[in-house]
Amino acid sequence: MRLSKTMTERQLKSLSKTTACGVVPGLTVKVVKLKDGTVSKYFILRATNLNKVLTLGQYPEMSLSQAFAKAKLWKEKLNAGIDPALEEKDLKSRLAKKQKLENAFTYEKLIYQWIEFNDKRGRWKNKHKTKTQVWEGFFRNHIPEDLRLCPVTDLTPEMFCEALREKWKTMVDTPERILGDSRQAIDWAIRSEIIPPMLNPALIKNGKLGDLLPLERGSGGHEPALLPKRMPFFFAELMKLVPTSQTARCIAFAILTAARNTTAREATWEEIQQDDEGNWLHVIPRERMKVKSEKIPFDRKTPLSTQAMELLREAPRIQDGCAYIFPNINRGSMSPFSRDSVRSLIKRMHDKQKKIDGIGWVDPDQVHAKTGLPRIVTLHGCARATFNTWAKDSSGYNHKSFARDLRESCLDHRNESYQCAYDREQALGDMREVFQAWADFCFQEVKAKDC
Repeated sequence: MRLSKTMTERQLKSLSKTTACGVVPGLTVKVVKLKDGTVSKYFILRATNLNKVLTLGQYPEMSLSQAFAKAKLWKEKLNAGIDPALEEKDLKSRLAKKQKLENAFTYEKLIYQWIEFNDKRGRWKNKHKTKTQVWEGFFRNHIPEDLRLCPVTDLTPEMFCEALREKWKTMVDTPERILGDSRQAIDWAIRSEIIPPMLNPALIKNGKLGDLLPLERGSGGHEPALLPKRMPFFFAELMKLVPTSQTARCIAFAILTAARNTTAREATWEEIQQDDEGNWLHVIPRERMKVKSEKIPFDRKTPLSTQAMELLREAPRIQDGCAYIFPNINRGSMSPFSRDSVRSLIKRMHDKQKKIDGIGWVDPDQVHAKTGLPRIVTLHGCARATFNTWAKDSSGYNHKSFARDLRESCLDHRNESYQCAYDREQALGDMREVFQAWADFCFQEVKAKDC
């Protein structure tokens, strides 16, 4: 193809009619005469393979040298079958969208601003896992990016339903916690005039979201637990994992102390203390317990059996000042293990056991809503329900009879009868006897195999 003579900047300035630029075939300066007598000059590129004319830019915002460079690049893309004009339009659209999101008051920004507001007011007391950390997990594991980055005023019940529909059917409390916090945060933003008045899209009761979410819910009720007679066998398998698994050690400690999931996972070394007689206790600040100080005016103290203390003595100590007894070393953050880590280990134990006996570690009285099969046990169920069932049946499990109030004290349950208003301490001596008997029971098969 014959090229026109290369145009110069001087020629371009005085140009009065459409003229080819040279250098790049098809590159032309289009001169448009306006009604007021002035002219505008545009760099255009003829794309013969697309049968269209592409506009590169307007002079003088785009210089002649820039036009040559852009025309050469676009020509290469045209030869490769790419429409550079559409590509540029798409890029500008994505950049504009990104800029809009950066400037917008998004759902994610709302949540963190609401948390910061309430943090300053002292609303949340958990020092081991902040509300911010909880929501970092929610955003990471449960909330898709399109919802996270959506401007608050554009949120709809349909978006929440789409994001949480399946979790609503399979998970017990996480979706409700997400929607509950979201509902409060949006109401707060409206009251604070951060956003204009709007129907709260996270409202379930008397809200559209309640009509959209499925009626089927995750299995609630009691946590699946082992029959006490199977606990020694479960414990024997668990103890095989303890030397190489901090998660297994944490589960074993939780069962021996009848601890709640979070209480065990977030246990710290400074909470392991001795009383005046040299007996070891797990002293848990009341704010870390389910029943707070407004109902029980003293910290929770759990007497530690000899087996529980042995677990702690053999636990690896991290030398960089990590406070947690069971830190998640693998992630490098020295944070407590997640609930998912505990659940995953028990699931692996179940799968292994099922290959052996065809049953696994299940609660025969808890049936999965979808499959109709017995549900796999949980840490909470084994540490508390199995313990309580064992403690109530002195004849069946050949131990001393333990009074109901003593069992409730071991579980840190609050009896609502009036005499509890006079409680100022736990029956630690009797509790120590209970936990030692429980540990001896759990270790029956471990001891038998060691002999």
